[in-house]
Amino acid sequence: MDKEELKNYLSKGSEIAGGAVGGAIGLIGGPAGAVLGGTLGAAFVIGIKEVINRQLSNRQEMRVAASAAYALTGTQHKLESGMSIRTDDFFDNSVERSSAEELFEGILLKCKDQYQEKKIPYISKIFEQTIFDVLISAELANQILSIAESFTYRRLCIIAYFGRLHEFDHGTTMKDPYALYKEAVWLIELEMILQDICDLAYLGVVQNSAAIFTRHDLIPATIQITPLGNTYISVMGLTDIPVADLTHIHNELQYREEFGPNEYGTRNQGPWV
Repeated sequence: MDKEELKNYLSKGSEIAGGAVGGAIGLIGGPAGAVLGGTLGAAFVIGIKEVINRQLSNRQEMRVAASAAYALTGTQHKLESGMSIRTDDFFDNSVERSSAEELFEGILLKCKDQYQEKKIPYISKIFEQTIFDVLISAELANQILSIAESFTYRRLCIIAYFGRLHEFDHGTTMKDPYALYKEAVWLIELEMILQDICDLAYLGVVQNSAAIFTRHDLIPATIQITPLGNTYISVMGLTDIPVADLTHIHNELQYREEFGPNEYGTRNQGPWV
């Protein structure tokens, strides 16, 4: 695959990745530096070739091209900031395919079927982060990739929200378990968010201050991100999720007057915090 072929393929992702595609094409067309040289460049090119040789729809090709562009430009930005690519055996292909090649191909394959295209930059970030951090093993990166693929974009937003609580005002965040409000009627949107949080708690990504038997045992004001959750945030770059996409989660977790008093006659007073 020569530079012109690679540039033409990446251009297919412009509808999804926008400026990232232009940046990637610019790197290929000019002096791209280390990002397209040596074993790193081989991992990029081999990964792309493995995927585009498959039978893909037009939309799938757009997603693959967008993912590759995100990874390529993100990697170049890290190199320009002075970061160094890992020097362990992650890129070693002397015996078989390198871990880098396998991971990049896996990321492109996961992205090709992502109908929630907002997830693509964060799935692509897994490759970009892994090639600079020797503490992220190939096994860990692939495990994160497998689980992240199963998360909806809203679940990624929930993880980001609880990792970025300092960005929000929590004066009216729910301080009681929902189970105490026997007369309240919960709207389906809140119920679904609570179920997402409950599932993430079972996976060890967030933690509640008390035991969880149902989603109504959750106490939003006391929920914290776990070390595992912070790993997802770091490896997937979830700090880049726009605040606007987290605000809906925050708003749904507030106490509202229509909930009424709880079974003790108080309104969102704790003492659960």
